[in-house]
Amino acid sequence: MTLRDCLTECCTGSALFIFNGVDLICGIILLVYSLYIGLNHYAAEWLYVPICILGSFLLITVGLSWFGTFNPKYSVLLPCSSNLFLFLAIMEFAFAIIIFTQGTAINQFLREHQQELKLSDKQLQRIEDSKFVPAYLLLGLFVMEIVRFGCSARLFYSRKDRLFRYRRLGALDELEVELMEAAKEEEITKKYTNLRVDYQQKYASKSKPSIMPVQIPETLEYMV
Repeated sequence: MTLRDCLTECCTGSALFIFNGVDLICGIILLVYSLYIGLNHYAAEWLYVPICILGSFLLITVGLSWFGTFNPKYSVLLPCSSNLFLFLAIMEFAFAIIIFTQGTAINQFLREHQQELKLSDKQLQRIEDSKFVPAYLLLGLFVMEIVRFGCSARLFYSRKDRLFRYRRLGALDELEVELMEAAKEEEITKKYTNLRVDYQQKYASKSKPSIMPVQIPETLEYMV
Protein backbone atom coordinates (compact mmCIF):
# COMPACT_ATOMS: atom_id res chain seq x y z
CA MET A 1 0.00 0.00 0.00
CA THR A 2 1.56 3.27 -1.14
CA LEU A 3 1.54 6.55 0.76
CA ARG A 4 -0.81 8.04 -1.80
CA ASP A 5 -3.37 5.26 -1.30
CA CYS A 6 -3.07 5.58 2.48
CA LEU A 7 -3.65 9.34 2.33
CA THR A 8 -6.58 8.88 -0.05
CA GLU A 9 -8.34 6.43 2.25
CA CYS A 10 -7.58 8.56 5.30
CA CYS A 11 -8.90 11.78 3.72
CA THR A 12 -12.02 10.24 2.21
CA GLY A 13 -12.75 8.33 5.42
CA SER A 14 -12.38 11.48 7.50
CA ALA A 15 -14.60 13.44 5.10
CA LEU A 16 -17.27 10.75 5.26
CA PHE A 17 -17.06 10.75 9.05
CA ILE A 18 -17.71 14.51 9.10
CA PHE A 19 -20.50 14.25 6.53
CA ASN A 20 -22.13 11.43 8.47
CA GLY A 21 -22.05 13.54 11.63
CA VAL A 22 -23.62 16.50 9.84
CA ASP A 23 -26.25 14.30 8.21
CA LEU A 24 -27.03 12.69 11.54
CA ILE A 25 -27.61 16.07 13.18
CA CYS A 26 -29.64 17.35 10.20
CA GLY A 27 -31.70 14.17 10.09
CA ILE A 28 -32.58 14.53 13.77
CA ILE A 29 -33.41 18.22 13.28
CA LEU A 30 -35.64 17.53 10.29
CA LEU A 31 -37.38 14.68 12.09
CA VAL A 32 -38.00 16.69 15.26
CA TYR A 33 -39.04 19.79 13.28
CA SER A 34 -41.50 17.84 11.14
CA LEU A 35 -42.99 16.14 14.20
CA TYR A 36 -43.23 19.50 15.97
CA ILE A 37 -45.06 21.31 13.18
CA GLY A 38 -47.12 18.20 12.41
CA LEU A 39 -48.29 17.34 15.92
CA ASN A 40 -49.04 21.01 16.67
CA HIS A 41 -50.74 21.42 13.30
CA TYR A 42 -48.48 24.32 12.33
CA ALA A 43 -48.27 23.13 8.73
CA ALA A 44 -50.26 21.18 6.21
CA GLU A 45 -49.82 17.45 5.89
CA TRP A 46 -48.27 17.77 2.45
CA LEU A 47 -45.44 19.79 4.01
CA TYR A 48 -44.45 18.06 7.24
CA VAL A 49 -44.93 14.44 6.14
CA PRO A 50 -42.25 14.59 3.36
CA ILE A 51 -39.87 16.34 5.76
CA CYS A 52 -40.45 13.59 8.33
CA ILE A 53 -39.84 10.88 5.71
CA LEU A 54 -36.73 12.68 4.54
CA GLY A 55 -35.30 12.92 8.07
CA SER A 56 -35.96 9.23 8.77
CA PHE A 57 -34.47 8.18 5.44
CA LEU A 58 -31.44 10.34 6.15
CA LEU A 59 -30.81 8.62 9.49
CA ILE A 60 -31.06 5.14 7.95
CA THR A 61 -28.66 6.03 5.15
CA VAL A 62 -26.16 7.51 7.61
CA GLY A 63 -26.14 4.19 9.47
CA LEU A 64 -25.32 2.30 6.28
CA SER A 65 -22.56 4.73 5.42
CA TRP A 66 -21.00 4.47 8.87
CA PHE A 67 -20.93 0.67 8.71
CA GLY A 68 -19.22 0.77 5.32
CA THR A 69 -16.71 3.44 6.37
CA PHE A 70 -15.46 1.91 9.61
CA ASN A 71 -15.51 -1.78 8.69
CA PRO A 72 -13.76 -2.84 5.45
CA LYS A 73 -15.78 -6.06 5.50
CA TYR A 74 -18.90 -4.00 4.84
CA SER A 75 -17.36 -1.82 2.14
CA VAL A 76 -20.10 -3.01 -0.20
CA LEU A 77 -22.43 -0.73 1.78
CA LEU A 78 -20.50 2.33 0.56
CA PRO A 79 -21.82 2.27 -3.04
CA CYS A 80 -25.28 1.37 -1.73
CA SER A 81 -25.29 4.30 0.69
CA SER A 82 -23.80 6.67 -1.91
CA ASN A 83 -26.56 5.76 -4.39
CA LEU A 84 -29.16 6.26 -1.69
CA PHE A 85 -27.61 9.61 -0.79
CA LEU A 86 -27.70 10.63 -4.46
CA PHE A 87 -31.40 9.82 -4.54
CA LEU A 88 -31.74 11.64 -1.24
CA ALA A 89 -30.00 14.69 -2.69
CA ILE A 90 -32.57 14.82 -5.49
CA MET A 91 -35.37 14.61 -2.91
CA GLU A 92 -33.78 17.35 -0.82
CA PHE A 93 -33.44 19.62 -3.82
CA ALA A 94 -37.06 18.97 -4.83
CA PHE A 95 -38.37 19.67 -1.32
CA ALA A 96 -36.34 22.87 -1.15
CA ILE A 97 -37.80 24.06 -4.45
CA ILE A 98 -41.30 23.21 -3.21
CA ILE A 99 -40.81 25.24 -0.02
CA PHE A 100 -39.37 28.20 -1.94
CA THR A 101 -42.19 28.19 -4.51
CA GLN A 102 -44.99 27.60 -1.99
CA GLY A 103 -44.09 30.42 0.41
CA THR A 104 -47.34 32.25 -0.26
CA ALA A 105 -49.38 29.08 0.31
CA ILE A 106 -47.59 28.48 3.60
CA ASN A 107 -48.34 32.03 4.80
CA GLN A 108 -51.94 31.69 3.72
CA PHE A 109 -52.29 28.38 5.56
CA LEU A 110 -50.85 29.88 8.74
CA ARG A 111 -53.09 32.95 8.60
CA GLU A 112 -56.23 30.93 7.91
CA HIS A 113 -55.53 28.61 10.84
CA GLN A 114 -54.08 31.20 13.23
CA GLN A 115 -56.99 30.90 15.64
CA GLU A 116 -57.00 27.11 15.53
CA LEU A 117 -53.24 27.01 16.10
CA LYS A 118 -53.55 29.53 18.91
CA LEU A 119 -50.77 31.66 17.52
CA SER A 120 -50.19 35.23 18.48
CA ASP A 121 -49.20 37.80 15.91
CA LYS A 122 -45.57 37.65 17.03
CA GLN A 123 -45.48 33.86 16.85
CA LEU A 124 -47.10 33.94 13.45
CA GLN A 125 -44.62 36.50 12.21
CA ARG A 126 -41.68 34.48 13.57
CA ILE A 127 -42.91 31.32 11.86
CA GLU A 128 -43.45 33.16 8.59
CA ASP A 129 -39.97 34.64 8.75
CA SER A 130 -38.38 31.23 9.38
CA LYS A 131 -40.40 29.23 6.89
CA PHE A 132 -37.50 29.12 4.42
CA VAL A 133 -34.97 27.84 6.99
CA PRO A 134 -35.69 24.16 6.15
CA ALA A 135 -35.27 24.97 2.45
CA TYR A 136 -31.80 26.46 3.01
CA LEU A 137 -30.92 23.47 5.15
CA LEU A 138 -32.06 21.11 2.40
CA LEU A 139 -30.00 22.96 -0.20
CA GLY A 140 -26.92 22.69 2.00
CA LEU A 141 -27.55 18.98 2.42
CA PHE A 142 -27.97 18.66 -1.36
CA VAL A 143 -24.51 20.08 -2.01
CA MET A 144 -23.00 17.94 0.73
CA GLU A 145 -24.59 14.75 -0.63
CA ILE A 146 -23.03 15.38 -4.04
CA VAL A 147 -19.60 15.71 -2.43
CA ARG A 148 -20.30 12.65 -0.28
CA PHE A 149 -21.15 10.60 -3.38
CA GLY A 150 -17.67 11.27 -4.79
CA CYS A 151 -15.96 10.47 -1.47
CA SER A 152 -17.85 7.20 -1.03
CA ALA A 153 -17.08 6.08 -4.56
CA ARG A 154 -13.40 7.00 -4.15
CA LEU A 155 -13.06 5.14 -0.84
CA PHE A 156 -14.83 2.05 -2.19
CA TYR A 157 -12.68 1.77 -5.32
CA SER A 158 -9.52 2.49 -3.32
CA ARG A 159 -10.29 -0.41 -0.99
CA LYS A 160 -11.23 -2.61 -3.92
CA ASP A 161 -7.94 -1.83 -5.68
CA ARG A 162 -5.98 -2.52 -2.48
CA LEU A 163 -7.74 -5.87 -2.05
CA PHE A 164 -6.95 -6.76 -5.67
CA ARG A 165 -3.27 -5.93 -5.11
CA TYR A 166 -3.14 -8.04 -1.97
CA ARG A 167 -4.71 -10.99 -3.76
CA ARG A 168 -2.32 -10.63 -6.69
CA LEU A 169 0.62 -10.41 -4.29
CA GLY A 170 -0.60 -13.53 -2.52
CA ALA A 171 -0.87 -15.36 -5.84
CA LEU A 172 2.69 -14.33 -6.72
CA ASP A 173 3.94 -15.58 -3.35
CA GLU A 174 2.23 -18.92 -3.89
CA LEU A 175 3.74 -19.16 -7.37
CA GLU A 176 7.19 -18.37 -5.98
CA VAL A 177 6.82 -21.14 -3.38
CA GLU A 178 5.74 -23.60 -6.06
CA LEU A 179 8.71 -22.66 -8.25
CA MET A 180 11.11 -23.10 -5.33
CA GLU A 181 9.65 -26.52 -4.57
CA ALA A 182 9.91 -27.49 -8.24
CA ALA A 183 13.54 -26.31 -8.32
CA LYS A 184 14.33 -28.35 -5.20
CA GLU A 185 12.72 -31.43 -6.72
CA GLU A 186 14.67 -30.94 -9.93
CA GLU A 187 17.91 -30.56 -7.99
CA ILE A 188 17.23 -33.71 -5.98
CA THR A 189 16.37 -35.62 -9.14
CA LYS A 190 19.55 -34.42 -10.81
CA LYS A 191 21.68 -35.47 -7.84
CA TYR A 192 20.00 -38.87 -7.75
CA THR A 193 20.60 -39.34 -11.47
CA ASN A 194 24.27 -38.41 -11.15
CA LEU A 195 24.70 -40.74 -8.18
CA ARG A 196 23.05 -43.59 -10.05
CA VAL A 197 25.31 -43.06 -13.03
CA ASP A 198 28.38 -43.05 -10.77
CA TYR A 199 27.36 -46.32 -9.12
CA GLN A 200 26.60 -47.92 -12.47
CA GLN A 201 30.02 -46.99 -13.77
CA LYS A 202 31.69 -48.20 -10.58
CA TYR A 203 29.99 -51.60 -10.56
CA ALA A 204 30.50 -52.00 -14.30
CA SER A 205 34.25 -51.54 -13.90
CA LYS A 206 34.40 -54.12 -11.07
CA SER A 207 32.43 -56.80 -12.87
CA LYS A 208 34.38 -56.50 -16.15
CA PRO A 209 36.57 -59.77 -16.63
CA SER A 210 40.34 -59.27 -16.85
CA ILE A 211 42.26 -61.24 -19.57
CA MET A 212 45.59 -62.70 -18.36
CA PRO A 213 48.33 -63.23 -21.01
CA VAL A 214 49.26 -66.95 -21.62
CA GLN A 215 52.96 -67.73 -21.30
CA ILE A 216 54.34 -70.45 -23.66
CA PRO A 217 57.08 -72.63 -22.16
CA GLU A 218 60.55 -72.33 -23.72
CA THR A 219 60.84 -76.07 -24.37
CA LEU A 220 57.70 -75.98 -26.41
CA GLU A 221 59.03 -73.14 -28.42
CA TYR A 222 62.32 -75.07 -29.03
CA MET A 223 60.55 -78.18 -30.21
CA VAL A 224 58.59 -76.19 -32.60
